[in-house]
Amino acid sequence: MDTEEKLGFIRALDSAQAKTDKRIVNRTSNYVESVRNYELVNSFGSELQWNEIRTAFFASSVASEAGKLELNMDRKYGTVGYELVKETDPNEFGHKVAKGAAELLSAAKPPSGFMNVIVDPDIAGLLAHEVMGHASEADEVLRQRSFLSNAVGKRVGSELVTMVDDGTIEQAWGSIPFDAEGTPSSRTVIIENGVYKGFMHSLETAGEFHAKPTGNGRAQDYNRRVFVRMTNTFFEPQDSTLDEIIGDTKEGLLAVQMMSGMEDPVGGGFQARVLKGYLVKNGQKKDLVRGFTLTGKALDILKTVDIVGKDLTLSGGTCGKGEEDWIPVTSGGPYMRAKIIVGGG
Repeated sequence: MDTEEKLGFIRALDSAQAKTDKRIVNRTSNYVESVRNYELVNSFGSELQWNEIRTAFFASSVASEAGKLELNMDRKYGTVGYELVKETDPNEFGHKVAKGAAELLSAAKPPSGFMNVIVDPDIAGLLAHEVMGHASEADEVLRQRSFLSNAVGKRVGSELVTMVDDGTIEQAWGSIPFDAEGTPSSRTVIIENGVYKGFMHSLETAGEFHAKPTGNGRAQDYNRRVFVRMTNTFFEPQDSTLDEIIGDTKEGLLAVQMMSGMEDPVGGGFQARVLKGYLVKNGQKKDLVRGFTLTGKALDILKTVDIVGKDLTLSGGTCGKGEEDWIPVTSGGPYMRAKIIVGGG
């Protein structure tokens, strides 16, 4: 693809944000592409060659009024080429991002306390990755750094909770054909109907546990150490629509889009900074509220999950481990409702 065409897409994203509302005072538009060629030979007799192609773009807007600043953002990722861009209208995408930032200027103060929270796929994925996922990496278990070390076979969530790591999902940002040790990528069930099933493995940890390698031995590059790392980690969907989940909620909060989160594989604590939300009263989505935090123990949250959405959404990103060796990963899930502590902004 011609470089000018890519720059044109970014300029269109930027222009759409600038034209949406005069209160937009800052904006960012990014485009990222990578093509990595792999060759791997190992002592098991493997001689492998493969390519990993990734494309992503990102837009964010900051709105300002009367001394108040509000941020909104969105992004798309995939193990695909420029078709990811081709299928996106930059004007519509940029306008939506900027409009969201402007709307937050008049958002209400969020509630606080222990309440019903409907988390969106972004936040569900944060819980899956940062807490349950890292604690399910077998090298963390061997180092006695996982609160799930003795959890196999035990109930860790409601019957509606199933969580997997699956590196074979077509076009997902964290998908890989093989890991850094030559093991084919696979689907690993970590939680099934609320019961904890087991860990993700590299060749080394699989030997220690007398288990089968799961294709999770990943390294940032050829000269970096292999750790047990996630690929696409998510909660599986069930059968409820978002409207049905909201309609079933007498009082609570719909949490939308995580901003950041805390990794706690040792203590099992969950903390998320959320961009925005909506009050839910008597089965209706009500007022927009500005950013807030969600906290609690991961297992306490998962055991209170009482309704799960039908639509799976995955979001790409990067994950660091060791001396901050970075790899592409995906996390996500459906909309889910659970009891969580909300901290008002």
